[in-house]
Amino acid sequence: MKRYLILEDGTVFPGEGFGSSIITTGQLVISNNRTGIEQSVTDPNTEGQILAFTIPSVGSSGINRDFYESINSQCKGVVIGSSSLSTVDNSVSFEDWIAGLKIPGIKNVDVRALSKHIAEHGEMKASIMDTHDEHAMDQIKALVLPPDLVKRVSTKQSYPNPNMGLKIVIVDLGLKYSILRQLSYRNCNSVIVNYNSTADEIENLHPDGIIYSNGPGDPKDLPNTIKTIQILQKKYPLLGIGLGNLLIALANDCQIEWLAQPHHESSLAVKEVASGKIDFVNHNHSYTLDQKYIGSSDFIVTNVCVADGSIEGIRHEYLPIMCVLFEPEAAPGPTDGYYVFDEFIDLIDSVKQQEGARSQWN
Repeated sequence: MKRYLILEDGTVFPGEGFGSSIITTGQLVISNNRTGIEQSVTDPNTEGQILAFTIPSVGSSGINRDFYESINSQCKGVVIGSSSLSTVDNSVSFEDWIAGLKIPGIKNVDVRALSKHIAEHGEMKASIMDTHDEHAMDQIKALVLPPDLVKRVSTKQSYPNPNMGLKIVIVDLGLKYSILRQLSYRNCNSVIVNYNSTADEIENLHPDGIIYSNGPGDPKDLPNTIKTIQILQKKYPLLGIGLGNLLIALANDCQIEWLAQPHHESSLAVKEVASGKIDFVNHNHSYTLDQKYIGSSDFIVTNVCVADGSIEGIRHEYLPIMCVLFEPEAAPGPTDGYYVFDEFIDLIDSVKQQEGARSQWN
């Protein structure tokens, strides 16, 4: 079935439809991931996005349904050059998998030309449609992307991920399963709460530390969450990942900006400023921190992207707060970033030791 990927600037890329036959519109994101297609498509960060994979052929080793990052697919559509019908063991082919998830897809698209166009003109809205007439163009331009992306993916009710160690409250902005896995490996007793949970509701859970997870959308659309951070950061160790990093920065009078070349790649080099160590980690963000404001804040830069020098990690000078924009849980990508979870647990332990010492002296 002939279908068209239509960009909001009027550019049209023809292709062949597969998966769901519905018409879809979303933010077009170029993904340079070579592996972990399952994680990418089911990542809550992709809510409201159409994913365009630059890999020449998708699904050559089949799809492993054990690699989900959420129960349901989050993205609005997928764009690929070609797909393989291969399967391995009990896996399913990519096209059958997308059809089962009821996601509209388009293949045989010139993804190299598409990637170059987005690199030159920036990320924009796009639609997968059956026609590319003037009416279709008007529909795309008129459509406003929803501002409530986090509300759509955040848990509606609190739930536990039980264990016997430190109690970690995770504010779900678009939580990936792999974050829970990393905390489970470290025996953390986690409780996952809605993004709009109040400071009192979180404090009533008596956390040892709080994680603000990664998630989709513009952090400025979450003013209540920012106000809650301003209350909690004075009382508990915080870890911000992705969107969580940006919210913590905004809560401390930093500013954010749109990346000229957004980071959507599973193995992008990041340098640790203090040691010069290079880690290859997963990235999935279009915003970064404005460097002009970091110097006058109480944050120090801990990590930078090797490719463009943008900020990828910060740490508060006085409060027990650490943040990274990259995704330390990987999925997909290398495991170089796992150390972030170890450092956060060390930070919590350090705070507990200091509180214990103060209580002995009082």
